This record gives sequence, C-alpha cells and structure tokens, in this order.
Amino acid sequence: MQIVKPGPDHLVPRGVVGGAEVSQATTGAANIYMGLFRVPAGAQSRPHYHADCESAVYMLSGQLNVRWGEELEHALALEPGDMVYVPPRETHLLENPSETQAAEYVVARDAPDEDSVEVPWAR
Repeated sequence: MQIVKPGPDHLVPRGVVGGAEVSQATTGAANIYMGLFRVPAGAQSRPHYHADCESAVYMLSGQLNVRWGEELEHALALEPGDMVYVPPRETHLLENPSETQAAEYVVARDAPDEDSVEVPWAR
C-alpha cells in the first residue's frame, strides 16, 4: 500500500495541469491510473485522445466544456459532481469557460500510465 501526496503541479503533454497521480511511475500500478488535473481559468487543452484505455472523469470544482468527435462536433458541459465516461480513442478537447476560476477533476483509467495522443487535425 502506498499513499500519494499532492505534489508540484506540472504541465502534461495535452495542455492541462497535473497534480498527484497513482500510476506505474509513482506506485508501480499495473492496471490502473488515477490523477488529479486542473484547467486554469480561460484555458483549454489541445485536441487529444487516450489510445488504449477507458477513462472516467469526476468533476471536483469549476466548469468544463467538452467537445468531442473526429472534428470536435459534439459538446457537453460539466459541473461539480458530474461523472463522464470516455471510450478509448475518442478525440476530445477541454475548455474552461470561466475567466476567474480553475476547473479541477479526477481521472481514472484502466491503464497504468498517462497515454495521450494529440490530434492536430481536430483544431
């Protein structure tokens, strides 16, 4: 058993801010990933997908607009307490519509590491 304390924030490849995570790198996990992320006020991620895993998201604070699909043609809004399922290879983008409040969320995946593939054609 291992505890993971909040660590220094770091920018992750898809353009959001990461905090603490349970992963293969931090705990030796073999089949699960869980991480705390933040989208700063007025910011957005780059279009991306997660190649070989399912993801579940739980919104902690703030709001996020999520666009998804090959051309980001679908949209939904998330607020605290919402959960959302993201299938493998679903291209998506996260936007924080607030100019003053960051949005924080927890992600769980059935993979031991953070796999993110940027999708430049979906801009």
